[in-house]
Amino acid sequence: MIPWQIDTVDGQPTVHIEARSMSPWQVQRYLVKLGGQVVEEHRHVVGDGWVARLERGQPVGLGSLRIGVVQLDLFGDEETLEAMMKKLSLWLMRGGG
Repeated sequence: MIPWQIDTVDGQPTVHIEARSMSPWQVQRYLVKLGGQVVEEHRHVVGDGWVARLERGQPVGLGSLRIGVVQLDLFGDEETLEAMMKKLSLWLMRGGG
């Protein structure tokens, strides 16, 4: 599983993840599998009790390879975020990340 934790940002429980070896459409697909609805393609997904924002990050060098990065911010109540992350953290595991 990828490491994650719930932080509080502006009074809102938040999880920030840097998903490596992923593209925004892949992360979006996982969020939809968790019940989300796409608001803005590859950028904004909303589910029951949560909101996700995706942004393409700077690629990371791994030797001569460039690994894609997606910055993912999840907002919601702690119970909802914990339930989401049990599945999402497994789905986001990739080599190089």
